[in-house]
Amino acid sequence: MLEAGLGEALLHDLPRLSAWIKAIKETEVVLSVKVRANVVDDIELARLIDKAGADIIHVDAGTEGCGADLDAILNYRDATRLFLIGNNSVKDFESAKEMFTRGADMVSAARGVLENSGLIQELVENVTSYQQSIGWYNAPKHVCSEGDFRGLAFCCLPVKPCPVHEKFQKLGYTAEEFARTKFDFAKGTMLEYGEDTCFGSLVWCCKITKPCWIRDGVLNTIGLSDVEYMKLKKQLANYVLDHARIPVNESN
Repeated sequence: MLEAGLGEALLHDLPRLSAWIKAIKETEVVLSVKVRANVVDDIELARLIDKAGADIIHVDAGTEGCGADLDAILNYRDATRLFLIGNNSVKDFESAKEMFTRGADMVSAARGVLENSGLIQELVENVTSYQQSIGWYNAPKHVCSEGDFRGLAFCCLPVKPCPVHEKFQKLGYTAEEFARTKFDFAKGTMLEYGEDTCFGSLVWCCKITKPCWIRDGVLNTIGLSDVEYMKLKKQLANYVLDHARIPVNESN
């Protein structure tokens, strides 16, 4: 395939890859482009695929003898808002969840299925159950734990030096603009409540899987379930990205 200029060879000829994507999209199909991470600049590759018009990026995030490169999944997530499939070393729900927290919308499995013929059904059941219990099955890690841009939904008010500043600045926000954007979203939603929380509003509170008796007390008082709280946080994440001065596929 390499000698024929196909497969991985296209990663070393990005103009041709872009031209192929554009030509295929003229047929109006839904196009998924599968790539291997760590061959070329992953961020440049993700943005090229995005701007060429593809619908899905399917990332083989393998590293020789080390399992999946989760940082590669995160890099793709922060470089594009396209639907993202994570691949490599998915053998159970925990390994799938690791990819979800880095931004994968879906995972694919190959060798794991050969080792466990029931793996796909197990993944479907566990992901469904997790979604029902948490409301956002692929919620990101917190930004201070190297989460992707979506993790800005869980960040505190930016009043002290921390990783949140570097993250929102990549999207073109100043601290004031970032704060105002989150406040604007909160208006008229249940995230507006929470005077007793650290920063006076649930809009600044962390993800539900992180223990916080103050946040949970507010949720209980206003009758907002964990699931509905996380669904609002997902909407907030999209709102922050929608209103960025610098789109994800152009951020530094």
